[in-house]
Amino acid sequence: MPNLNIFQGLTGRQGSPTGGSVRSMIVAAFGTTSRGGPNTRAAAQELGVSQRSVQRWIAGEDRKQRSKPRADHLSTLRTSARQAATTKKGRKASLDKARSRFANRKSARLTTHGMQGPEGGGTGYSRQRTVTVELGANDIDAMFDAYEKGGDAAVTQWLEQHHSANYVPGWTFEGIDTIGIE
Repeated sequence: MPNLNIFQGLTGRQGSPTGGSVRSMIVAAFGTTSRGGPNTRAAAQELGVSQRSVQRWIAGEDRKQRSKPRADHLSTLRTSARQAATTKKGRKASLDKARSRFANRKSARLTTHGMQGPEGGGTGYSRQRTVTVELGANDIDAMFDAYEKGGDAAVTQWLEQHHSANYVPGWTFEGIDTIGIE
């Protein structure tokens, strides 16, 4: 099961790749438009339905008169949402917008919150912490590449190596509750 917080923090997609509402799965699988709404056009193309049908499904969640996707469309949507976080191809597509946002940046600030700390220090060293470090342009690319190629485990390993080299030697992550790049 992918870490929803890592997926959302790195891709900027606030949907859920593990199911939930139709809106949430569409955002996870297809992202948002420039206005911030679910990308109903991309969802419609993938599902082979009209864009208006997808809009009705989303609107129907908040109304008594529900318009629901057929079982086959719902199954395809669930699969697309899950694959956005669990396959290399899906993670690559999910990261495209984030990569373009940081393409011309020389640096960024990465903030992680979760169970983390230096290893081998005895009890009490690993605890809930919020840590912010600077990332260079190459670091940003390397972090995105690690996530794209290997998912949660690979990006966690990359973070441990980066923090050990640039923050505190022997830094480990037992869990990541939130991650964000500014």
